[in-house]
Parts: sequence; C-alpha cells; structure tokens
Amino acid sequence: MPDIDTLMQEWSPEFEEMLKNVGLPSADIECSLEQCVKIVCSLLDIPVYKSMVQSLHVLFTLFSEFQNLQHFKALKNHVSSSLNARGQKTSRGTADHLVL
Repeated sequence: MPDIDTLMQEWSPEFEEMLKNVGLPSADIECSLEQCVKIVCSLLDIPVYKSMVQSLHVLFTLFSEFQNLQHFKALKNHVSSSLNARGQKTSRGTADHLVL
C-alpha cells in the first residue's frame, strides 16, 4: 500500500483541470458498493486487491489526515459558518463532507 504522505501530495495541474471539466462521480451513481470503492480508490491512487479491507483502511486514514490539516479545518469552519448564517443545519454544527 502507498504511504499516506505520498497520497496527500498535490495533484498535477492537468488532473485538476480534467476534474473541473469532467467532475467526480456523484453519490447517486448506479453501481455496487464494491464498484464504488474501486472507483474512489482508483481516483486517489489507492490499489485495490481481492480483499478491500486494506484499501478501505488507507482510504479512511487518508480522509482522517485531510480532516486534521489546518487548511481544511479552517475551510470546514468557514463552510459551517456560511451554512449556519443561511439557517441551514449540519450534523454536530459542522460540515460533514469535504468539498474538493
């Protein structure tokens, strides 16, 4: 499995430009949970083998590391403040998703 620090590296400008044009799959994509895990892991350069336990562990560890970065904490607080100012509630008073 790849190192978490390697996975946290900035994406290439070409890949970011492609994401702006194509976008990420939405949550309502018609596929099985297994296929969804494979799609998400492949987008994040996390290998998937027969057992997805290790891949999911790396995925959740990566998500946790991003949540703990100061930049994303500030972004999360900003989003929560904006939603609360508009009268929209979020779970536990904070944003519950990461917007890329």
